[in-house]
Amino acid sequence: MRNKIFLLLLLIVSFAFAIFTGGKILYLLVYEFAFFILLNYLYIRHIKNSIDIYVISHKDEITVGEEIAYEITLINNSFLPVFNLKIIDYTPLNAKFKSEEWYLMPFKNKKVQKKFVISKRGIYFLGPFEVEIKDPFGIFNVVKKYDFKLKFVVLPRIHNINVELKARQQLGNIEAENKAFEDYTNISQLRKYNYGDSIKRIHWKVSAKKRELYVKEFQVSAMSEVYILWDLDKNHFAMDTQGIIDENCAECMLSIAKFCLLHSIPVSVIDYNTGKVHIKGRTIKDFKNFIEASLRNFPVYEKSLEDFLRLYKSIPYDVTLILITPYLNNVILGELADLRSSNRELIIYYVNDPKEIEDKISKLDIEVVFWGKKDVKRAKKEFA
Repeated sequence: MRNKIFLLLLLIVSFAFAIFTGGKILYLLVYEFAFFILLNYLYIRHIKNSIDIYVISHKDEITVGEEIAYEITLINNSFLPVFNLKIIDYTPLNAKFKSEEWYLMPFKNKKVQKKFVISKRGIYFLGPFEVEIKDPFGIFNVVKKYDFKLKFVVLPRIHNINVELKARQQLGNIEAENKAFEDYTNISQLRKYNYGDSIKRIHWKVSAKKRELYVKEFQVSAMSEVYILWDLDKNHFAMDTQGIIDENCAECMLSIAKFCLLHSIPVSVIDYNTGKVHIKGRTIKDFKNFIEASLRNFPVYEKSLEDFLRLYKSIPYDVTLILITPYLNNVILGELADLRSSNRELIIYYVNDPKEIEDKISKLDIEVVFWGKKDVKRAKKEFA
């Protein structure tokens, strides 16, 4: 801006001086000076229309703690060189990036690679971008805006863990004569029809092909169903300024869900806002729904965990309730003790420093799993 004002004043003064003196040489110098400024202006306008950028991301899905890498390609479509070019990247998580000035030859391009680490799950965008261009003498500069954004997803880390479900340990995937435990979605084998077999079990396509009756036998599955209550009370995360505990809670939820789905154990997540089940799954094909839920749910509610636990009557008797929380006080432990005394299975995944609650749970018949920051540590309390 200062250069423009200075040149404009210089042009006016020289033109006024030429008028008062009347010299042809001075007029010529004024016209040449004005023509020089005009050429710079036309140059910068032409370059602005000729410059383009192309942005690609090497991944559109990463895990917390991984680097997101992307590449910005500057393209000069003009027959003129670009003497001063700078990229301005407005990606929110990329504030530390320092813009550099580049020289770009005619019909050439330049690639700029950038990367940074993301420590929180969620849906993010790269961009928008701007390109700042200056003429060779620094008289004019223009900014060309690119409003497009590239979307990428940051997923929580997922651990391979073993969840010890008592109902599953007692029953498991066992063979039994009791037809109530049969899983009608999984056929174990076909056999010839015997007198007394139900007509509903006849496999008509195979029977037609074999020209004799064959019946279906199903896999027997007697296993626990899991309900997950993920604590999202923001007051319980007041000290989690960096979001580490929140990320660990999300990792815990997904790791438990993955274990259940891999073992065909029905698993549901209770919506913390409404108290109703909003995600259900039975096989690993349903795991995508749990991942999407982890990206949508954050500790932003002011709903007390105690209020949910008082609704335990709505939880079926034949399921295992898994509570994921970073906070346990005497009131919550009291509600949990009442829930446990009603013969409902209960497991607590405590995502915080275990020293804070070890003395509180020592006299309660509640199984607690301590979920560490760097690893998964299972601490099983032995009770008399």
